[in-house]
Amino acid sequence: MPTLSQGQPDNPGPEPHRHRRTAESFGVDAERYDRARPPYPDALVDRIVEASPGRHVLDVGAGTGIEARQFQAAGCTVLGVEPDERMAAFARRSRVEVEVARFEDWHPAGRQFDAVVAGTAWHWVDPVAGAAKAAQVLRPGGRLAPFHHVPQIPAEVIDALAEALGRAAPDFPFDPGLLRGSAVNAYRPLFARIADGIRQTGRFSEPEQWSFAWERSYSREEWLDQLPTFGGLTQLPADAMAQLLDGVGTAIDSLGGHATLPYTSVVITSTRSHPA
Repeated sequence: MPTLSQGQPDNPGPEPHRHRRTAESFGVDAERYDRARPPYPDALVDRIVEASPGRHVLDVGAGTGIEARQFQAAGCTVLGVEPDERMAAFARRSRVEVEVARFEDWHPAGRQFDAVVAGTAWHWVDPVAGAAKAAQVLRPGGRLAPFHHVPQIPAEVIDALAEALGRAAPDFPFDPGLLRGSAVNAYRPLFARIADGIRQTGRFSEPEQWSFAWERSYSREEWLDQLPTFGGLTQLPADAMAQLLDGVGTAIDSLGGHATLPYTSVVITSTRSHPA
């Protein structure tokens, strides 16, 4: 589903973790977010669990608990850390334990974990401070594994987004040119920042990249339901959002009222070094 800023997920600029207003805006409609945002491939969850030394997982930027519930279903005990109380409250209602804090400021109180994960959320974390905090709370041999959805958006929808945003929100930072080629290539700067942040701590193995290809079919209603959950768009005035949904809805109608969207879910992962 749409990647709307600078070719990276919900990213308002080259250092998205500094944009706290956007980072903490998703709870404006937590129910819609949980309903509309897609889960992650089971193969991704299984590989992280199998590559970790145990099943105690810390979920950074847990949101409404989408990936936390998947790790729970895979037999893990999960604790979420989430800066938005509204999102955390929704996650708790779905039986996910969540503490409210920015990850960089969160106090682990001596707790340790076998894996630290983040589902399309690590770009809201300082890449160096976040990796350092992960090293602090991971057991030796524990795994840091932030992952992101990478959707390949149809050209017709990209054009409709650009046109509708140009009318409704001309100052919104959206460059359609970044999305016309390979979506994975557009995300490479984000993945490089994550890997560099991990390296700078000096406490992890060389980062690896795991990729999982899958696809999902969306009806017109499902496309338009998810669109308002993306960063920046969560703050659009109602009239601008109505114009945006109308323009994108027309584009989806031109595709037959539905579309199958190819995704690649990408994990940047590394293991916590053992003490010297």
